[in-house]
Amino acid sequence: MALLAPACSTVDRGPVAQCEDDIDCGDGAVCSLALGNICVPEAPPPQTVIGLDIQEGNIRIELRGCDPEVSRQVQGTELRVEKHDSLVKSYSVRANEVQSVLNCGGNSCEDGVCDEDTLTCTRTSDALLGLSMISRLGLAELTSPQKSYVTAPDPPLPEGELPAPAEFTWPSYDSTEAKAHAALRLRVTPPLEALTRSHYQRVIAEDAAPELETSAVIRCQRAIFGNEGSVRTLAGTPVSGANVEFIHNEPIATSATVLGTGAACVDTEDCLPGWACNGAGTCGLDLTGVSAGSSVSIEDPPGALAPAYLHTYCEGIVAPVEPLIRQFRVSVTPPASTGLPNAIYSLAQGFLDPPQPGTLTEVNIQDVDGATSLCLPDWQPTQTIAFSLSGTPVALAETDLGVYACCSTECLPSAETEDGPTPPPSIESCQSFDNARFDTRWHNLDLVEWAVAGCIPTATYSDGSSGGVVRNVSECADEGCSVDLSPGMLDDPGRKYTVSILQPVGSVFRSQTFQVTVDPETTSFEPFELQPRVLLRGQISCASGADGCSAENAIFAAERLRADTDGSDLPGPFYFQARVDANGSFVLPVDPGLYVVTAYPAVGQSGGPAPFEVLDLREGSPELTSVDGVWNAIVAEPFELDDGVLVRVQLSGFDVSTRVTPLDTGSWASQSNFPAEIDLNAALTCHGSSSRGCLIRRIRPTDTPISLLISGRFEFTTRDRGSDQCSG
Repeated sequence: MALLAPACSTVDRGPVAQCEDDIDCGDGAVCSLALGNICVPEAPPPQTVIGLDIQEGNIRIELRGCDPEVSRQVQGTELRVEKHDSLVKSYSVRANEVQSVLNCGGNSCEDGVCDEDTLTCTRTSDALLGLSMISRLGLAELTSPQKSYVTAPDPPLPEGELPAPAEFTWPSYDSTEAKAHAALRLRVTPPLEALTRSHYQRVIAEDAAPELETSAVIRCQRAIFGNEGSVRTLAGTPVSGANVEFIHNEPIATSATVLGTGAACVDTEDCLPGWACNGAGTCGLDLTGVSAGSSVSIEDPPGALAPAYLHTYCEGIVAPVEPLIRQFRVSVTPPASTGLPNAIYSLAQGFLDPPQPGTLTEVNIQDVDGATSLCLPDWQPTQTIAFSLSGTPVALAETDLGVYACCSTECLPSAETEDGPTPPPSIESCQSFDNARFDTRWHNLDLVEWAVAGCIPTATYSDGSSGGVVRNVSECADEGCSVDLSPGMLDDPGRKYTVSILQPVGSVFRSQTFQVTVDPETTSFEPFELQPRVLLRGQISCASGADGCSAENAIFAAERLRADTDGSDLPGPFYFQARVDANGSFVLPVDPGLYVVTAYPAVGQSGGPAPFEVLDLREGSPELTSVDGVWNAIVAEPFELDDGVLVRVQLSGFDVSTRVTPLDTGSWASQSNFPAEIDLNAALTCHGSSSRGCLIRRIRPTDTPISLLISGRFEFTTRDRGSDQCSG
């Protein structure tokens, strides 16, 4: 059995000296409190490749090292963020409703403010308000907690006094980077008891006043409903309990979506992220892909669609003779018990203007061809099918106690204790998994039959399908695992499903996919035979001459890069970590693929992260070696931790509870051996979310942010790559 023998890591270096303050370290060194009060070399930080995700209460502030808000101490190395007040902007928001009236006399607007010129009545209205914006650092979207605006507080207000507005704070940047000025979305949602009102969105422009009033024009709130059989199968069987969501399929971007002033534009490329160019030549809120509202099909009458209240963004549009047409994609998800697939449709919905001021029109669901139903294919009922997994334990290590043949790395011997290391387990077979996903795609191949049956046209997803079935199993009953699946249509020879078995980080078995067929006689599947992952083996040590470094408990990390040969729907996971043993060695099971890797010192240990590297661990790669039928990738040279650069940042004016996550935003560009075409900041570089950059950009191997010291300072050690001089 050719396993990697334990090897000695480079001897850990002790601290230069103990200290309480910089003055204790003398010239050329500073005192690091985060690393245990030791002296470390003083060096200017690589500002060009530093990103800071700052969480202060409910607000997230994202800064780059070269932002105008970040300065460097004169004749020093400490970064300072001193413009807290200019970084954070406050908004006070109230919600209104605007309704047309015949006149301003009588009692038609006694509880509001009437405008004689426009014949509209404006009233304050209850609402739930929230803000959101895309991340400028390629992280998760920035969102605020949802806040209530209540028109009738308890105790009641004096007559004529407005209720207190909802208060929000949000970052505002001096940077010229486009993402720093992306659309700030205000979402207005009616309270749960206001079932006959729609939600809507606005964009807050940077010139917006600090006190804002957002208005919903009642004539722009319309209801779509459907009579019996609005949601049904192609053959006409009503489907009750289906969730129906309407999604905007056009930018819209009317001027009325902007609180403040939209920039001038010729096309959408002239607008900032999240904005779109409208017919008036100004930027407005891009509503493409945004949910417009939802409903459910009901039992009485069967398959009827309960009203879905949608905002049509018709503000500023003079009542037309022809209906106002809005484009939607409609997603229908039937109850799992039906076995029917979900489906997506293209809907051009006409909205007639109210016949008289103040009337809310409910319009039957229809498209330009007069179709009336959201149809689903005729599939057979579900049947319960048993399944199981089987895998042979994999040898991970061998010591004097024997061979550690395991289902996961959790069985590896722990550090020395009073009772000695844990002995090898006795395991015959492995069956555990994180999730089993059963998926089949449905393609609508006969649009003519669909139209003849009076069905709204189906749309397609990026894979060409019009919908499908997804069933997830994350745990099994005592008697075993099972899933409820439909054999498909009556004339199907058998419905094919893709089964994706997701294995957790640490499992020795790869996440993999299988193909199965379900017909009316299927009661069980053959056991899913699990294949071993690639065992990535290596060492972490301190680089030669790295006097301020410790490799004790160091962590190795690998994140999967998107490659041309990868499928479009891999099961994951895509980010893996492993800690070294007492000898500085690690073993990390990963799925075959292309990876970006690095190593970190343990939190609290001195030293900086290792450089980034790319490893080809795809089957057939020359970097893989078969050991007893298991692919191993043995990295001959240790991953070397550098001294790194100690970064000290002073946040002036921030609350002491503020916490910070530092990011490496580009040190790899300074590595001659790193592929120039790979940008770890880009959203589609690594597998996982399509809206964020790679997770491995974190400078520390943990999700836990760094807390501020009482002085408002925090510290971290980053790679000694990237310029310390900002251009311009």
